[in-house]
Amino acid sequence: MIWFAVMAVLAIVDWWAVSRERLKVRYFAKPGALLALILAFSTLGGWQASTRWFGIGLLFALIGDVVLLLPRRYFLFGLLAFLLTHIAYIIGLNPTPPPVQPGTLITTAVLAAVTALGFRQLSRGLSQRPETTLLLPAVLVYALAIGIMTLSAWLTLWRPHWPLAAALMVGIGATLFFISDFTLANHRLIAPVRHGGIIVIVTYHLGQALLIAGVLHQGGLL
Repeated sequence: MIWFAVMAVLAIVDWWAVSRERLKVRYFAKPGALLALILAFSTLGGWQASTRWFGIGLLFALIGDVVLLLPRRYFLFGLLAFLLTHIAYIIGLNPTPPPVQPGTLITTAVLAAVTALGFRQLSRGLSQRPETTLLLPAVLVYALAIGIMTLSAWLTLWRPHWPLAAALMVGIGATLFFISDFTLANHRLIAPVRHGGIIVIVTYHLGQALLIAGVLHQGGLL
């Protein structure tokens, strides 16, 4: 549990650094927070067969965290790293096909609509400038991936081997991650969002921590 506390401290430092535009502080605070989460995951036994994909996802997220601190021309590399994070989480959340029942169908329809609306908003903004129009295919793939990841997290509510508390943690965590990514895309690619930097980083850290805590709780490791 000590590493979760370390992550919390470093995350708060990073939030402060974002609010004060202290990039040099962010160079250690942002990756440091995720590294602490990786250590928490590892020391609690997260690298077992049923949960190792989440560890792999965290490693890609750490790479993405570092790359997104670099100049804007590296943004696509950060996008790729986080795309691989979402793919790893999707695999981890779906060891078997999700159950088909009214609750899962309604959840799928709602999240599909939300993801479509989010991408529609992004595509309108990206289409206004030639240099960002080229990003549309990559953003579409990414939107699909994070939409499926978020859906997979909420569908754990209907998986019999997932305790309610664990399912809620991964569902809320994935949703915060979703909010973080869509805010980041708007903030960095289209137009500055009021308090966008703070919204992005706070929802990202809380989302990752909740998602991983839920996975560890489901596995009886937390």
